[in-house]
Amino acid sequence: MKHEAILSGTEWPPRDPRVDVDFDVRVLCETGEVDAQIVNLSSDGFRLLSANPLEVGWEVTLEAAKQFPVKALICWACGNESGGVFAEPVAL
Repeated sequence: MKHEAILSGTEWPPRDPRVDVDFDVRVLCETGEVDAQIVNLSSDGFRLLSANPLEVGWEVTLEAAKQFPVKALICWACGNESGGVFAEPVAL
């Protein structure tokens, strides 16, 4: 997608580098539980592929096998791909 018109006259603040990963997670959301895979990650956010589409604006909880649950907000979605930001920065 092109965002030039949206960004006209503004700049994105710098963000932490993303790291390509392959983590299976369970997403707890408004419709229940959805299996997903995080495909890239930074301390502030993530991109994931999910079995079912997620909706922009959903507050979700991500659960991974040996990690504590992490709260996040879905910021964009396109089909079964979506991206979000963590409620609190995470240590990588």
